[in-house]
Amino acid sequence: MAKSKKDYIEPEEAIEIIENGTPHKVKPETSASKDAKEAQLLGSTKEAIQLRMAEIKGELLLRKANLKGQIDTIKATESAKEKAGKHLAVFGAFYLCLLVLAFLGSVQFTDGENLAIVATLITLVVTQISAILKGITDVSEPKDPVELMSDIVHKQIDKDE
Repeated sequence: MAKSKKDYIEPEEAIEIIENGTPHKVKPETSASKDAKEAQLLGSTKEAIQLRMAEIKGELLLRKANLKGQIDTIKATESAKEKAGKHLAVFGAFYLCLLVLAFLGSVQFTDGENLAIVATLITLVVTQISAILKGITDVSEPKDPVELMSDIVHKQIDKDE
C-alpha cells in the first residue's frame, strides 16, 4: 500500500517538529483570535448556565408535581372522620360562637318567664355539639407493636417477682 502525500511527512518536517515542538505550519495565535476564543468561552459559559438553570427548573417542576400527586393521594384516602376532624378544627369555634350569638339574640325577643327554658335548651345544644366535636376529633393513636410487646414483657416480669 502506498501512503498518500497527506499521511507522509518529509524528514525535514519531522526534524523541525521535534526540535521546535510544534509544526511549522501552525500559525501563532493573534490577539484577535484570543479575544474571539474568550468571547466564545463566555458565550458557552452563559449557555451552560442557562442550560443548568433550565434543568433545575425542570427538576423543581417534576418534584412539585410529584409532591402534589402524593398530597392528592393522601387526601383521597382520608376517612370521613379525619375530614370532619379537620373541618371542625377550623370551623368548630365559629359554630359554637354562632350558637352563643343565637342565644343572646333569642334573649332579646323572649319573655322573662321563658328565658330559663331558652337558656337550658341552648346550653344543652352547645354541650351536645361540644361532645360530638370531641368524639369526632379524639383519635386514639395506635401503639407501636414493639412497645406493646415491651409492655407485656415488663408486666409479666413484674408478676413473676
